[in-house]
Amino acid sequence: MESLDVNPKLFKSFFSRFINQHVDGTGLRESQIIFLTVLDEKNGMSLKEMTEKVGVNKSLTTRAVKHLIDSGFVINIADSGKEHSIILTERGKDAKETVMEAFDELFSLIFEDLTDDELMQMKYLLSKIKHKMEELSSRDGD
Repeated sequence: MESLDVNPKLFKSFFSRFINQHVDGTGLRESQIIFLTVLDEKNGMSLKEMTEKVGVNKSLTTRAVKHLIDSGFVINIADSGKEHSIILTERGKDAKETVMEAFDELFSLIFEDLTDDELMQMKYLLSKIKHKMEELSSRDGD
């Protein structure tokens, strides 16, 4: 199979620069954005649930959530100091909306030269790739 000449460093650099420009002034850091989007899917998540959903280590989740709490993006509504039930505040919802608008703009720019047919083909291929990765991941657990 021919190699896909993908440069992860170029992609990461472009993505980071674009997103950081769009969230500048919100007080968000790039590494915290994923946590806002996950919380939007399910309010009241524990740190363990967030860690599993995002796929990072617990210490990164803990640091990100601490910054999000200190910055007023989320609050912990759990009764116990050791438990976490994290929900978005209005500030967090606004910041998440800013992030989603930035993602929409980014993807529009990236895909603007693709035809509708090419976009459909890409979605189909990405779906097949996702399915294959899920299948291979489930084999690893056997």
